[in-house]
Amino acid sequence: MRIVIIDREPAFLGPVADELEREGFEVAVVENIPNALAFIKTKSVQFLVADSSVLVDHSLGGEVLRQYPLTRLIVLAAHPSILGMIESISRGITDYLPRAEESFGELVDTILDERNRLERWQHALLSPLFAKNG
Repeated sequence: MRIVIIDREPAFLGPVADELEREGFEVAVVENIPNALAFIKTKSVQFLVADSSVLVDHSLGGEVLRQYPLTRLIVLAAHPSILGMIESISRGITDYLPRAEESFGELVDTILDERNRLERWQHALLSPLFAKNG
């Protein structure tokens, strides 16, 4: 599974990227929208993590969802608020988390939980097909 993380300070989320790579993800950390779009145009993406200015204000989330409708969009909000969360959700954001070091564990857990959920669904959907053809 692939994850693109967009952050103006790539080193800030370095520990998250390292942890996700240890968990078997392919992680690209980029500093801006053009670099993210270049990556997304060449490879499918299952998760896109960025701050609200990138996913909401610049509509990158909508562009990604048009190309890959099942991509999970995760906002890291520098100043979380209820209004920000509502606006994000209305634009297809799946998770809204604080952009803070103490939230790194929650971000990793969110991604791992979603991967596990997708694997369970994939197993549930495909197992009967293989059982009939086996």
